[in-house]
Amino acid sequence: MKPIPVSAFVEQNVRNVCQKPLTTLGFLTFSFSVMGTCLKFRNVPLRCCSIKRTYSFTSAEALPSHAKVVICGGGVQGAALGYYLAQHGWGKDTIILDQGKIGKARAHHMSGLIGIFKPTPAETRITEESIKLYDELARMGFDTGFKQCGSLLLARTRDRLTHFRRMKSHSVCRKIECYLLTNEEIAKRYPYINTQDLQGGLWIPIDAVADPHTICESLATLAAAQGVRMFEHIQVNRVLTSQNKVAAVETDRGTIKCDFFVNCAGFWARSLGKKTQPLVKVPVQAVEHYYLHTKPIKDVDENMPVVRDLDGHVYFRVKDGCILAGGFEPLAKPVFEDGALPLSVEESQLEVDWDHFAPMLEQMVHRVPLMRGAVLDKLCNGPESFSPDCKWVLGETSEVDNYFVATGMKSLGIASAGGVAKHLSEWIVTGKPPYPLNELNVQRFVPLHNNRQFLLERMREVPGVHYQLPYPFSEFRTGRRLRVLSVFPTP
Repeated sequence: MKPIPVSAFVEQNVRNVCQKPLTTLGFLTFSFSVMGTCLKFRNVPLRCCSIKRTYSFTSAEALPSHAKVVICGGGVQGAALGYYLAQHGWGKDTIILDQGKIGKARAHHMSGLIGIFKPTPAETRITEESIKLYDELARMGFDTGFKQCGSLLLARTRDRLTHFRRMKSHSVCRKIECYLLTNEEIAKRYPYINTQDLQGGLWIPIDAVADPHTICESLATLAAAQGVRMFEHIQVNRVLTSQNKVAAVETDRGTIKCDFFVNCAGFWARSLGKKTQPLVKVPVQAVEHYYLHTKPIKDVDENMPVVRDLDGHVYFRVKDGCILAGGFEPLAKPVFEDGALPLSVEESQLEVDWDHFAPMLEQMVHRVPLMRGAVLDKLCNGPESFSPDCKWVLGETSEVDNYFVATGMKSLGIASAGGVAKHLSEWIVTGKPPYPLNELNVQRFVPLHNNRQFLLERMREVPGVHYQLPYPFSEFRTGRRLRVLSVFPTP
């Protein structure tokens, strides 16, 4: 079944809502009213121009006995995949399971950055698909927080500026609009940036920001309207197989027979993979990731672009009149080292280590001096999952047929969700990927990469690679000498 445009789908289902003030969709109950201004649509009856969606959880509802696709994870990745499967006509045969609440996320633990330039063409294409989806949702009136404010990448060294020139060259074949800027041009356009130690910058107008929480809710609403069933507060115990193929999903509330299983469980993905027989390797590990929020700043420019000081390992953006800042430190701190994971997103809040965050804070204040006078609102520390090579982990596993993975998004899940979901949905429905993702495929890893000791050692280095200069023949320094020949000299 050919997918339908978002606009046509929304118009069709809004009209259905007009006829049915209260609609029960499987497990969740969605009530619509004219109170509030959550969603606004054009070319629909006046009484439906303002729609407020709420849903309630009913623990007494029994699980279905069978489904084509079971998705584990009700975040933006899972909601987007459910939406695209519904577009292919699989809505009534798709189930989303979450151990917490669908779309429930820590609002202060998301940067919402969407950068089009990625290390590989496949990642760039996926991000482009995400931008198209969010832009269309925003045009239809959904509250997505989507804003193409652009981004400014800063260079402190000549090597970084050389890399920007290469990015400018690559932009021609990738059809990405971008411009090299001198220090004088940066200072004239963005006077709040300290340019004294800069060599130049790269301006990318297409880059954007969005609100992952509201996008997740919007996609979940659209998916549910086409029959996707969502079950909350449910634990997936293990995935059952038959002849190395997905057969069923065992939960704490019963077993669901299914043809496909998709692991979108974030930093729980590795633990979930180990609950399958044969074991499915999903080499991701959570590390600490910080988000700094200031109080509202007077006269701050809401259209301020995202500023990425790559050599300082920090970034900035404006959100609701405040500055949201974060970074990818060169030496990160892995978490949950003993393997004991929190039972829900709400319980994953980590203690703030100001000594660890201090170097990033120093770089933030240095680059944007107006932060010196800003009042701190909160500093949040939450776990984010990374893969051993700092790339996304996608695709069908080599151990079990019809077992798909979408994780390791390195705090950039909103940038990947739309494109990843579109890609995986086509792969699941047609049996083959629409285009190759070799550099992102989960099958690129060997069993050693799933070793806990290796992951803990490697993850200290990986987050910093995200902003590191990609010198030719660069190699990781950590996670070595774990498996050597007997003649190999050891200290």
